[in-house]
Amino acid sequence: MSCVHERPRDRSRGWLRCAAAAVLALAGVGCGTEPVTPEYYPTTEGANTQVGEIKIRNASIVGPAPTAQDRAGASVPVYFSLINAGKTEDSLVQITAEGVAKTVDMSKPEIPIPVLQLVWVGTGPFTVTLRDLERPLTVGQYVTLRMRFRKAGAVTVRDVPVQMASVATTLPSPPLVSPSPSG
Repeated sequence: MSCVHERPRDRSRGWLRCAAAAVLALAGVGCGTEPVTPEYYPTTEGANTQVGEIKIRNASIVGPAPTAQDRAGASVPVYFSLINAGKTEDSLVQITAEGVAKTVDMSKPEIPIPVLQLVWVGTGPFTVTLRDLERPLTVGQYVTLRMRFRKAGAVTVRDVPVQMASVATTLPSPPLVSPSPSG
């Protein structure tokens, strides 16, 4: 029967090798990642609400760059979508922004909302603009809008965010081709 004897020096080298391997493995956990720097990220959604069968989605105001402000007297666009989940056509007839803008201009006297359709406002044929701001607006602020529909009535849209101008480039555009009546 043979007995293998380790010298005390060999035993300590084994532990040293294990410790070194563990340190290298743990040190490699962070390799290949970029350092995280604080950046401004715009809100991903605007305000949402509903009146009757009309749903208002992602309402937002397009403001200046994050460190700038739109001055009093300026004009800013409003973006949102309207969805008619009802059985009859309706239309948006008025928007007000009390304490924010002296007037609100709509590109058409009424914005029609067909049954079971989504209507983009802010791009294409339908736009809304807050004119003659009563106070400066900066990114990160929230305002309140009041919308009135011909059939559904009036609704207050609270917490409408003022977002960076670059957010407007991520908004959808209307389809280039209208769907055919048969489908």
